[in-house]
Amino acid sequence: MSNLLEKTGNIVFLRAHDLGTGFGPPTDFLDVEAVFILNAINDGAYGFQLRNDQFLPARQAMFSLLRDAYVHNLPVTADFEIDTGKQNGIAIRVALIRSQGTSTPVKAEPVIRAQAASSSAAGKAGGGGKARKASKSGKR
Repeated sequence: MSNLLEKTGNIVFLRAHDLGTGFGPPTDFLDVEAVFILNAINDGAYGFQLRNDQFLPARQAMFSLLRDAYVHNLPVTADFEIDTGKQNGIAIRVALIRSQGTSTPVKAEPVIRAQAASSSAAGKAGGGGKARKASKSGKR
């Protein structure tokens, strides 16, 4: 029987591999292409398929979140299905977490929208719109 569980932790192992190679021993095998291990999980790995099906966009996004979390050492929360008595499970959701204590608030900046000036207005403001080029010798 499969249980839906959730764990939060930092990624200590992240792997992507060829279709069909899977992960784990025969008694706890995952038929997946992406595998990760969190530091909060004892001896368990979690993974998901990266196959060309209707789930591919979501799973590519999950892998990108995991990669970003790994690179920046950020904790993630993973929801996974695992059979009773097994250590390895199938991840169905991944969330990237930003610590509230270490984040810097982003200040809202006003949006300045410049309007294109008409050629007549630009000409008056810029001295007739003609630029003069000075030569090195002083002659024209």
